[in-house]
Amino acid sequence: MKKNQTQIKKYAAVISIFLAAVIVGLFVFFFCIKRSVEQRSKNTMRNNVVRQSEHLRTILDIQYDYLNGLTEEIGKTDHLLAKKNMDLIKSITKHTDFGGTALIEPNGDAHYDNGLIKNLSHRRYFKEVISGKRTLSDPLDSSISGSTRVVLGVPIYNSKHKVIGALGGSYDVTALSRMLFEDLFNGQGCSMIIAQNGEIIAFEGDTSYWNLDYRDNFYKCCCKWIIKDKVTVKKIKQDFKEGKENLVTADSKKEGTRRHYFAYMPMGANGWMLCYALPEQAAQQSYNFIEDYEISFMIVFIVLVTLLILYIVYENHTRNKELLKYAQTDALTGLYNKETTEQLTDELLSEDENKSHAFLILDVDCFKQINDIYGHAVGDIVLQKFGKLLKGTFREGDILGRIGGDEFGVIMKNIQTKDIAMKKAGELLAKTQAYRIDELKGNNISISIGISTAPQDGDCYMDLYKRADQALYQAKRSGKARVCNYFS
Repeated sequence: MKKNQTQIKKYAAVISIFLAAVIVGLFVFFFCIKRSVEQRSKNTMRNNVVRQSEHLRTILDIQYDYLNGLTEEIGKTDHLLAKKNMDLIKSITKHTDFGGTALIEPNGDAHYDNGLIKNLSHRRYFKEVISGKRTLSDPLDSSISGSTRVVLGVPIYNSKHKVIGALGGSYDVTALSRMLFEDLFNGQGCSMIIAQNGEIIAFEGDTSYWNLDYRDNFYKCCCKWIIKDKVTVKKIKQDFKEGKENLVTADSKKEGTRRHYFAYMPMGANGWMLCYALPEQAAQQSYNFIEDYEISFMIVFIVLVTLLILYIVYENHTRNKELLKYAQTDALTGLYNKETTEQLTDELLSEDENKSHAFLILDVDCFKQINDIYGHAVGDIVLQKFGKLLKGTFREGDILGRIGGDEFGVIMKNIQTKDIAMKKAGELLAKTQAYRIDELKGNNISISIGISTAPQDGDCYMDLYKRADQALYQAKRSGKARVCNYFS
């Protein structure tokens, strides 16, 4: 009996030690997961802000290029305010994203598309543009729409390359900020464009939660009611002054809230910073299922340790596969999502530096009208069927991804010449126009395609994207339903 009791005690001691070791191991494991989740969520947020800042600069560059193209035509006329030129700026306002346009004389008199005349000689952006520089104005309040607008200005040269005036177009930065971040984290964060002095140029978010709004001073608001730690506020202020990108974690002064992430990135214009603020809980929301499993793991392990270990191994394996598949693909079309398309493209370009590849951006023409006329459900069907059409047109080894709402990207690997990509794009264009979608009730869709090639037009995804996007923009401007190459 004593021997059995001793044996039981030994077994109990071994099991107790084993259980204690595993419980400690689980606690360490969960702690590491928490740290990893925190780091990953920060990286995700930082990368989003970096990408959106680059996208914002690309959008502004495209608008500048468009205005420069128009000034070449305006500069050919004998008189800056010729009827042809005034009709042109009216057309710009009507058919582009510019909220208003104006021809500006060297004395500062601005002749707007709506007939108004105003002198801008005292404005900083006028002085810069009339000296031959393209410029971006300080924020202006629109009395009509109540929005925050900036003016993009480019000089107008005559045939002797002398500045004879300027072309200005107003742009809604609030709408631009909203467009960049509206799909991130279910809209729980707030996006801001902030000047070096802390003035909030554009703000999009819950003003009652963040206690911030347009024209507030971000630094002063932080010190009063947003961030507890003054050192963090000082760090943000210093980074803004030096134009450094960063992500800081700060405890909020708002009672009952957790920590917040503040990620920011220089815009590359006027010293402005693009900032995105988000509660830590929202940033880590996609990982919340891990916490739900922790308690179950501990309880079940005490009941049956061996089965629990096997279950954890099996469950983790299954979850990792599901998460990997979910993280890489677009749920609607089954193609790669934007992040995976970018990652695979960069990997391909770094591994095959001496081979030529084509990058195609495909955009469904007038897709908004499809949603407006037939509904978003039919719009989703159109995207699904177009995704299948892409799979049936390109090779199995090519990279196919959905990189925007109605925007798709294709990497054609190892092509000999750009003509091959043009031929394949033309084939897809014809297939798309002939493809019947019953839900559209006899109407067909069309697409516009922009093409860039590696390594001629770039050696990374972002460079190829910018070049192909410019070609796509040209295809849209040329009447849509066509293919355009990027020419450097």
